Amino acid sequence: MLAFNVAQLLNEPVGATRCYDFEQERLDGELALQDLQGQVCLTRLRGEILLKGWAEGKTVLECSRCLETYALPLRVGLEIEFRPRVALPEKQQLDQDRDDFYWIEQDHVLDLGECLQEAFILALPLQPLCRPDCAGLCPICGKNLNEGPCGGHAEMVDERLAILASLLSEVSSE
Repeated sequence: MLAFNVAQLLNEPVGATRCYDFEQERLDGELALQDLQGQVCLTRLRGEILLKGWAEGKTVLECSRCLETYALPLRVGLEIEFRPRVALPEKQQLDQDRDDFYWIEQDHVLDLGECLQEAFILALPLQPLCRPDCAGLCPICGKNLNEGPCGGHAEMVDERLAILASLLSEVSSE
């Protein structure tokens, strides 16, 4: 379960804390996550609730070299502010368009779905690789070089660079 009713916590004094473990088989959104689990501690602050914790799960990505899909396990740390929409002082009601914190809706439910999606998206590698030594695809025939070398074609040399190749062969023969 990724939604927590915090009505009681909002009525407690500053510093009150609740900790929860969670598990969810799947979380769909911009990034599909599987086998999601984690732990969060919610602490009552003056006008908000501070969530600290961690979450882990896995997602399926496409390798940027060989284009094969693979499962990538991810773990993220969480430290997020949530503010209630109801019973806000006048100044905070003006700040409802800010996006540097999340909102606790009027039913006093704190939903982790959106913030978990964002945390896992930020944890994704810029260049996903199925393994560190991924050989990629042959630039000529497109064969996956992780499955073995491709054959049947000679290395093609760009005609514009052929003169440089001949200079290199002269230097190496000297």
